[in-house]
Amino acid sequence: MSSLASRISDELLPRVRQPAQYIGGEVNQLVRPGQWQAAEIRVAIVFPDTYTIGMSHLGCQILYWLCNHTPGVCGERVYHPWTDAEQVMRERRIPLFTWDTRQPVRDADILAISLQYELCCTSVLNLLDLAGVPVRAAQRGDEHPLVIAGGPQADNPEPMAEFLDLVVFGDGEESMAAILEAYREYKRAGVPRREMILLMARRFPWVYAPSLYEVTYHADGTIAGVWPRHDGLPREFARCKTHDFEYAPFPARPLVPWTEVVHDRISIEVMRGCPQLCTFCHAGYTKRPLRLRSVDRILEIAEEAYRATGQHEIGLLSLSTADYPMLRELAERANGQFAARKVNLSFPSLRVDKMLQNIPWMANSVRKGGLTIAVEAANDDMRAAIRKKVTDGNLLEGVRQAFLAGWSRVKLYFMAGFPGERPEDIDGIWRLANQVSLERRSIGKGPAAVTASVGWLVPKPFTPLQWMAQPRREYFAEVRERLRALQQGTGRPGDQATEPPRTRRNAPGGPAGYAGLAMRSRRSAVKITTPDIETSILEGVIARGDRKLCQVIYEAWKRGARLDGWSECFDPRRWQEAYEAAGIDPDWYAHRERGRDEILPWDHIWLRISREYLERSYDDALEKVGAARPSAGVTALRVIG
Repeated sequence: MSSLASRISDELLPRVRQPAQYIGGEVNQLVRPGQWQAAEIRVAIVFPDTYTIGMSHLGCQILYWLCNHTPGVCGERVYHPWTDAEQVMRERRIPLFTWDTRQPVRDADILAISLQYELCCTSVLNLLDLAGVPVRAAQRGDEHPLVIAGGPQADNPEPMAEFLDLVVFGDGEESMAAILEAYREYKRAGVPRREMILLMARRFPWVYAPSLYEVTYHADGTIAGVWPRHDGLPREFARCKTHDFEYAPFPARPLVPWTEVVHDRISIEVMRGCPQLCTFCHAGYTKRPLRLRSVDRILEIAEEAYRATGQHEIGLLSLSTADYPMLRELAERANGQFAARKVNLSFPSLRVDKMLQNIPWMANSVRKGGLTIAVEAANDDMRAAIRKKVTDGNLLEGVRQAFLAGWSRVKLYFMAGFPGERPEDIDGIWRLANQVSLERRSIGKGPAAVTASVGWLVPKPFTPLQWMAQPRREYFAEVRERLRALQQGTGRPGDQATEPPRTRRNAPGGPAGYAGLAMRSRRSAVKITTPDIETSILEGVIARGDRKLCQVIYEAWKRGARLDGWSECFDPRRWQEAYEAAGIDPDWYAHRERGRDEILPWDHIWLRISREYLERSYDDALEKVGAARPSAGVTALRVIG
């Protein structure tokens, strides 16, 4: 046992609350003792969140599988320690280690970091610091690993530009394989690390080296241009696409966690991309074109994974699994193959349209714990505006069929903050949730337990909403209070509801209908939840930020920000202090309507869909809800009055 491994066992594990998440050695671990030292290329696959989240992330398992099936390459996993473990590591000077065989992360050749969401930014800096790697790219020497990031948040890498050596746009399978091949070539030739960055930036059209580009600004703070500092560097970047999705590298023997994780199941990606183009969905626009796995290949993976893990749930994953064209065949064949072994199929979220009305054919193959449905908006016209192909009629018929098939609990996902949003759109959340609950009475049973989860809209790059002003916290707070009043049965604050929902299933919306829409009674089985507003505003700042935010992220981290996606870790005061220290106004990033002629921080990254199409889609969304096109700096929302 190495000295670091001994220190982890003797000094760290006895002092943390959940040591099982740090011990490594899981079933199907690919790395064996001595493999790291013998490898020509050593890769630390970094997920900047805890083990319970990272072990559920399919993308990291794919990279782990790919690296360890590439000759001469060893890939080991790294997660962010929980706060108690970090405290012990800092007090006792235990460096960040790999989970598989306890190697110092700083000894890796490559740190491959997955940026999945905005709130992981400070955790990346913290992981680098724990590893003993300078957090700023400019301070790293040839003795340090090459820090590479990919994932959804990397689609706008500018807020992290000062901390990353290279950014990869697009799919990870082919890009990782190509980077490993190039790194091997350069390492054998004795190319210094800094030269590798330039060579890779010139070699791959989907690789961006932020330090090799200069960003200039207008007097008003908007971007004037992005300029390469060296000849031969591209001005625009493509996205790497995995062309053979059918047989792309995939973990047929996935890791089995030691402790409870968010999604403890076999996960199989059945489709990449989405045929829908909802106006708010970043992934829908960036994951194109649509690629499918065959039913035969999915079942082959499922069988091998089941035999290797013994897990009794198979998640059929995609952005919109209901759009997988062979879903009926897949479910029927999977049911025939696994039902006798008591293995369930699960779907991350079903789109409620004609497909969901066919739910009885999945009756024996889907776990009945709860049905998750992404509705997004409560009224048909708003759903049409955001291109969500769901109507009340489809929804209610679909859930009725689900209730007939045995479901009794439903989770509905909504968002608040869409352009042109009206009071009736907010009240409609309560109305529709109660209608779904009471639909179970139509089959002679009691109301279904319904949770309406209402998120706050964060406008994302590469979507038609990329120009809009995110609603201010005061608006979201008012929406939250309105929903709370409806749930408590008070209508407008102070008013009393006069009718339970079962007698007013089609109550009108709008201010005149408030009393009738306050449909809470003690018999209601509906619960409404909302997230923290400050975290959503922070997401809005980072999602569309430029590289001036690097200093904000650095200042927040120095003040203790990390694991900001966890409510027990997030402290908005740290970020407010960071804004002040960096001289940055967060409202300028979150609540400002962008001009159509403005250069956006991500405009140098190519999208298969034209900017003109996104502009037309934004205007179309505003027109469908009767909202005027906003001028610069003016929110597109009609504030609830």
